[in-house]
Amino acid sequence: MADSRSTPSFTSPSTPTTGKLLDQSARTWLVTGATNGIGLEVAREAARAGARLVLPVRDAERGQAAAEDLRHFGAEVRVGQLDLADLASVRAFAAGLDEPVDVLVNNAGAVTPRRRETTDGFEMILGTNFLGPFTLTNLIAGHLRGRVVIVGSGAHQGGQVDAADPHFRHRRWSIAAAYAQSKLCDMLWARALQCRLTAQPATVDVQLAHPGWAVTNIQNATGVPVLDRAVTGVCRLIGQSAADGALPILEAAVTGLPPLTYLGPDGFRQWRGQPEPQQTSALARDDAAAEAIWDLGVRETGTDFSAAAV
Repeated sequence: MADSRSTPSFTSPSTPTTGKLLDQSARTWLVTGATNGIGLEVAREAARAGARLVLPVRDAERGQAAAEDLRHFGAEVRVGQLDLADLASVRAFAAGLDEPVDVLVNNAGAVTPRRRETTDGFEMILGTNFLGPFTLTNLIAGHLRGRVVIVGSGAHQGGQVDAADPHFRHRRWSIAAAYAQSKLCDMLWARALQCRLTAQPATVDVQLAHPGWAVTNIQNATGVPVLDRAVTGVCRLIGQSAADGALPILEAAVTGLPPLTYLGPDGFRQWRGQPEPQQTSALARDDAAAEAIWDLGVRETGTDFSAAAV
């Protein structure tokens, strides 16, 4: 059953350092990618507000370290094993989930320095950023009772999806093309998911947000330590902290918004600043394209969404 309680509001602070959530006690947040970066900052703010945290993690040691960090705020934290690049792992995690989820934040993502494949043979960036979260959300649909937040990126604006070759088996692979494709898929997946929720008497909705240019581990994509350090140094000059980058995601998680609102920083080139509603690309608003991406997800993962369970 959906949670009948009103959605708590979000207050943006006068200085953009952290979000301030109203009371989240008795609410459960499931945040992917919460061992570092944006995900950890989102989980910290939820913990400060009294939320119970469920952390699906690939690395158990890092997961326990994140849990200890969050317990310093008095939060109840459960860590579970989940590798979004392995659908068997996603299925196992979903099968072990036995509680309602008020806020699902699909935050985890990947960038690789060269073309790689997941356990299931998907191109790694597409598999981790779209197909894994798509599968997770479908499989835990019966536990959702509040909001789904899908973390996008401004990179979707230049994205193109080749439905005949989404895994770059025959066309030229590049970091930029693969990442932009995966984030466009996320935007279109969100649209198709909301369409299915709207068609049912469910009170779960979908929101989109992006962190701007936030300094996180995702910049360390070249595989060359010296170059990664140089890239991170440049990012620190033009971007913002992970805590600031988490602000749009936090607002998307708890604010009363029309479905499919897209939040991001309001500053130069949307790289940094305070959260504001923004426009997605025309392609990301295309209903036919959204249905095509949904079909791609179903075909590749063998999962579909049952809104009747929400």
